[in-house]
Amino acid sequence: MIPPHSRRWLRSGIIRGTALLMLTAGGFLLRLPEQRIRHHEQEVGLLLPPPPADSKDTLNRQLSFFALGGLRTLAAEILAMDATDAWLVQDWPRARKRWEQITTLCPNRPSYWSRAARDMAKNAVAHVNGLRDISEHERATLVREYLDAAEEFYRQGLAANPDSLLLQLDMAGFYEDLTRRPQFAKAVDAYRKALAMGASDMYLRWVFYNLCRIRGREREAWELGRELFRTSRHHTPSVRCLLFALQHKLNLPREQRYSIEELFHSDARARKQLRSYLHNTLRFPVNGVEEYLQSPTEGNSR
Repeated sequence: MIPPHSRRWLRSGIIRGTALLMLTAGGFLLRLPEQRIRHHEQEVGLLLPPPPADSKDTLNRQLSFFALGGLRTLAAEILAMDATDAWLVQDWPRARKRWEQITTLCPNRPSYWSRAARDMAKNAVAHVNGLRDISEHERATLVREYLDAAEEFYRQGLAANPDSLLLQLDMAGFYEDLTRRPQFAKAVDAYRKALAMGASDMYLRWVFYNLCRIRGREREAWELGRELFRTSRHHTPSVRCLLFALQHKLNLPREQRYSIEELFHSDARARKQLRSYLHNTLRFPVNGVEEYLQSPTEGNSR
């Protein structure tokens, strides 16, 4: 009986051997790194993203072999295994290159575009941010490169799959991600497109959340928030607190505002929820919250 570790080694060898055989037959050879990075200079060099692929390079001409042989999907899956291997060794330029090749082979598979973008935006960026032996400027440059690559995967993926709700929602989540490079206006547009494509109307709340974060669009956010609050499913603590903050930020006349009873049902409940909300890290407005919490309990209804 072959030991488990030997079986894994054998399986890996068969997979790689098959990949090399297929790709060599098509005129495209997978070139795997011979050894892992061991020195700082090599590591910095490894992190540098490759230049954008030239649409006239030999790869695009050679891919026709797979189309004629009906092997595009199989070749893409083999490349995906190598992209996973690149992730294991933190070789992000290789991962990016593999995803570019995979999505070229199978442009109508939304899941490939999504995985490619997430690999760049989450895994590659997290790895770069964890490096402490390169300068802050180098880290920022690399992070920007990988976020640009992620955004480009989403754009190209949606161009090839304009009806993909998966990609549309993923792109919306990418634009609102506070830990990376939030672009709230783009998130609003992306969520609205997803809603037009048939996404659950629950995502209207995400449109609302992102509008609340955009300076100059508070009135638009307020109107959408009022629309949401007409339905009990949107009576969440976040929506209640945002409506409270927005009506103070817009300095609305008293008669146009929700009362504390309308929003929270009681002063005690309002104080509890607003106290938690006050120190939110989501870039939500907090206008009027601290003043309310410091005010006397009696007679405070708005």
